[in-house]
Amino acid sequence: MNLSLYENAAALRGLQEYQDIIANNIAASHVAGFKAGAVGFEAVEGGEIARSTHDRLKNELPGSFPLIRSEIDYAAGELRQTGNEMDLALHGDGFFALSSVNGDTVFTRDGQFYVNADGILVNVMGHEFSDDSGSNIRVNAGSGPLTIDKEGQIFQDGEQVSKIGVFTFENPAADLRKVGGGFMTRREDAVPVEAEEGQFQVMQGFLENSNVSAIREMINLIEVGRAHEANQKMIQAFDQNVGRAIGTLGHTS
Repeated sequence: MNLSLYENAAALRGLQEYQDIIANNIAASHVAGFKAGAVGFEAVEGGEIARSTHDRLKNELPGSFPLIRSEIDYAAGELRQTGNEMDLALHGDGFFALSSVNGDTVFTRDGQFYVNADGILVNVMGHEFSDDSGSNIRVNAGSGPLTIDKEGQIFQDGEQVSKIGVFTFENPAADLRKVGGGFMTRREDAVPVEAEEGQFQVMQGFLENSNVSAIREMINLIEVGRAHEANQKMIQAFDQNVGRAIGTLGHTS
């Protein structure tokens, strides 16, 4: 058995997953607050295969296969001033919490909001922003404009009406997973904690760009293509060697 053939096939499968992550990063690079997907490769023991059933020393050939692990890159994106009072960005740690239309809680760094007809702060998908206690944020839709300070306190007509909820996790890399649209959901055993003063600043009139570097992702795409081509050539070489071996050893005079 040619173990290298299976190792190269496993590498091709991992590279395909890596390419999908790169493609998703490029497609979502314009989404405010989007966090890029990252990958890590490691070798995993795939069992041991005897070199020869007639080898009295029982020498064995270890089989190592590449395994891809997808992660989220939580590096902060560049803050972009929009001048729109309905835009918020977080400088520092934490996430905004929103209640989706089906009642699930999702987390994001995208702070684009508007006030709906009921006076509730929502995003473009209708998800409701949460205050520091986890409830929705309600203001007077027919009253004056909103002013939001760096602590997330919301003022309208000179009075505080609510406070934007900002939440952190002990280990975001393990506690959160992507669900699409720039949103993340927590794992069942992960508990969000209200961010402490000084951990963050809410910036009104700003948005956080995605942390995707289009140039870096294009370079990654080229590297994946080259690695894919190299593994394909290795498989073709193994196949040709096997064909020649069969042709030579199988020849009878």
